[in-house]
Amino acid sequence: METHRLGIKVLAADPGSIAITAFIPIFHGWIQQQALESHLLIDLHNYSHIHQGPGILLVAQEGNFSIDSSYGQLGLLYYRKLPGHGAPQDHLASIVRSALQACTLLEAEPALKGQLRFRTDELHIIANDRLLAPNDDATLAELKPVVSAVFEQLLKRADFSMSRISNDPRERFAVRIQTSQATDVKTLLARLS
Repeated sequence: METHRLGIKVLAADPGSIAITAFIPIFHGWIQQQALESHLLIDLHNYSHIHQGPGILLVAQEGNFSIDSSYGQLGLLYYRKLPGHGAPQDHLASIVRSALQACTLLEAEPALKGQLRFRTDELHIIANDRLLAPNDDATLAELKPVVSAVFEQLLKRADFSMSRISNDPRERFAVRIQTSQATDVKTLLARLS
């Protein structure tokens, strides 16, 4: 499987008080400052009118970041568009690192006044390729060793579970990683550095 088409969604802890359009000027500022390491930030798209959709999309050459509300859960979704180097678990670790960097910036964003925090007790890994990664048990079996290797490092061997979010073959393949140990995003990011 081409792991470069994987993404991760980090869920917001309490998204109710923040309007999704508040991220538009934040992401514009990121483009102007080129605020994300190893990414050429290019453009912004506003999909806030789509119910449970991609929300506000920040386009980079290497991957896309969005404030996503799919499955009725607001969070930061990052998916990689370009192939990486090294083993599949190294590439997935770089995907997780990019998402955690963006989460760290958003938690520290002055315009949000400390209202945004991200949960780390549940993370979603999403395959953005229905042809190479159909939503089935075979894809889960193929990805499980790669995901497990990364999350064992990320969660310091804490117990975690992995389960498919949906069994609907029309949906993208997505797994939910759950753990009882919530750790702040900065700590998780440091574990992948």
